[in-house]
Amino acid sequence: MYYQPSTGVAFAHHTSIRLAMPWVLFGPSITDADLAEQGVFPLVFEKPAVEAGQVAEPLVVELIDEAWTQLWTVRDATLEELEAMKPPVPSEVTMRQARLALLAIGKLDQVVPAIEALEGVDRDVARIEWEFSSAVVRTRPLVCMLGEALGLDDGALDQLFITAAEL
Repeated sequence: MYYQPSTGVAFAHHTSIRLAMPWVLFGPSITDADLAEQGVFPLVFEKPAVEAGQVAEPLVVELIDEAWTQLWTVRDATLEELEAMKPPVPSEVTMRQARLALLAIGKLDQVVPAIEALEGVDRDVARIEWEFSSAVVRTRPLVCMLGEALGLDDGALDQLFITAAEL
């Protein structure tokens, strides 16, 4: 990162500096001395570690011990930010992932009894899907029905799919 104090602009890399200063004829590689001639200096840009539910925001850039340094503030995340931090719910996972996730929460052994509790064609369809599907789709009626039978609400099913996708 680089910083131009006269404009307050930060640059991520040399390419962005070249684009911002087309009138300057830099050589094939830009040195810190070349940049200093143009009033651009290295920027110490170390984002602080944050705990769950917090965000770090840049405050100001200050010259500290002869180095331009980005200062930060850490604050609690807003509800919108917390929502944006949540991983997306996968639309499908493999059957292996689904079974491992169910095993991890102690629900795998409850699936077959839940399927067997169904009647007629619904039971047959559920058996075929459970035994022969290679993927489990979050929006399938069987998934919703099994989730309910296993005591999992929509939020718990979403979390199960998120967990499964990581396995």
